[in-house]
Amino acid sequence: MSFDQAIDIPEIFDADDLRVTLLKEKARYSLRLKSQDVTAIKKASGLKLPAKIMGSTRTKDIICAKLGPDEWIVIADPTQKVKLDKTLAKVSKEFTCSITEISHRNVGFEISGSEAAQLINVGCPMDLSLDKFPVGKAVRTLFESASILLIRTDEHSFHLECWRSFGPYLRDFFARVISTR
Repeated sequence: MSFDQAIDIPEIFDADDLRVTLLKEKARYSLRLKSQDVTAIKKASGLKLPAKIMGSTRTKDIICAKLGPDEWIVIADPTQKVKLDKTLAKVSKEFTCSITEISHRNVGFEISGSEAAQLINVGCPMDLSLDKFPVGKAVRTLFESASILLIRTDEHSFHLECWRSFGPYLRDFFARVISTR
């Protein structure tokens, strides 16, 4: 199922070595799993669920991030949705867990370039230096007043998720900051 993001936004904002891209729709799932079942669920689902809180794994089409002791988010290319729906439905019948499809809730941005961390730091006070926020780290935090999920996908790239209602606000914020560079 494809959702209209209902956000009128240019696909990409560019300035020097900085790029903000509104990501296409994604399939998203919130997973709450018992710790004793994680290994079996990983095997049954084929998902590469990270073991460490604030860790993430990434394949070509799927990002999995561990947000708490029993909580993961799965963000996937929409082409994986049918397969994931079937797989996760099977998992939910075999294990005591909570699996919620949340595709409609969020929008995502990719922020990349050598100035990506500086742009994020305009609205987020976290230390995003590579040694403190390494590739693969995933955290819930705030950007200005918006709750976000921030994942470092490579040395100069971040995946930022926010609730759909905050999408226009972040779009305007990024556009304003980039236009002043």
